[in-house]
Amino acid sequence: MEEKDVVESEEQINLVQSSLQGVNINQDNYNEKANLINKFSNSVILGDSRAESIVSYEILNNSSVVAYKGRNLISAQKSGDINKAINLAPKNIFLTYGLNDVQVYGNTSDFIKEYEKIIKDIQMQLPNTKIYVNSIFRVNSKAISKSPALENVPQFNAAIMDMCNKLGLVYIDASSIVDDSLYEGDGIHFKPEFNKRWVELLIQVVNL
Repeated sequence: MEEKDVVESEEQINLVQSSLQGVNINQDNYNEKANLINKFSNSVILGDSRAESIVSYEILNNSSVVAYKGRNLISAQKSGDINKAINLAPKNIFLTYGLNDVQVYGNTSDFIKEYEKIIKDIQMQLPNTKIYVNSIFRVNSKAISKSPALENVPQFNAAIMDMCNKLGLVYIDASSIVDDSLYEGDGIHFKPEFNKRWVELLIQVVNL
């Protein structure tokens, strides 16, 4: 040991410490992910590509998310998403539809009529399941310039909130977690950090 170069020894020690630090960081990430998955073990999120990204970014398992690109209230029913969630019989269901519906429905009344239909169907088959309705996340100006109908998101959110008050459901206004720096290039979808914030907000609201 006395013949060892001190600088070389220190370099080796630093290398080992760095590798151990990486292990600790990975372990922390694993524990954090496992904690979120565990808290959501009896809940299901229904929605479109924004909700689907929660699985894509490996924040939750697909057993807790029934969401696919392009889904709106009509296609979610036709494709069996609603029935799939009902068959899972979760304790909590989070409905996160609306972005694609803004471009489908000419007015909020037809949209709400369809939303109420889905909610009442779930309530009839799962009377003990609590239903939460998430607000539609706004898009940025770039997205609106390409799809002007997206400018109507605030009106649709107001209609969703009124619907929740009428039906006695919890309306989750998630606008506080939207940050312009977290948008992907299309101005519609979000980066991984946002999805983690979203899941943490849902956990906080419901106290999972």
